[in-house]
Amino acid sequence: MPASAELATGCLGVKTIEPEIHRYSEWVETIILNMRWAGYLLFAFGMIDWRYQNSFVKGAPLWMFGLALIISTYIPAVSKVLVTKAGAIITAVIVALLLVLAFVA
Repeated sequence: MPASAELATGCLGVKTIEPEIHRYSEWVETIILNMRWAGYLLFAFGMIDWRYQNSFVKGAPLWMFGLALIISTYIPAVSKVLVTKAGAIITAVIVALLLVLAFVA
């Protein structure tokens, strides 16, 4: 039996072996969740700007980047790049600039 496996009781009381799977640490999972929330925020602001300012040019960059950010957090290869120190900083700067754009434009 592998060292990382535990005995667990299955649905009919049968003992099964379930490996411990830790894809991310808590810190990495928190970063991914925060990026998803930032993506939802940008998507909402972009749609609001697009609707109430009647301008595709003002709203499109917001909701497009927000949607891309949400989708990229669900792709494992891309999310590994996003949670690096450089990836998190670049994403935070872009989100901050787009939020300033949403309120200034």
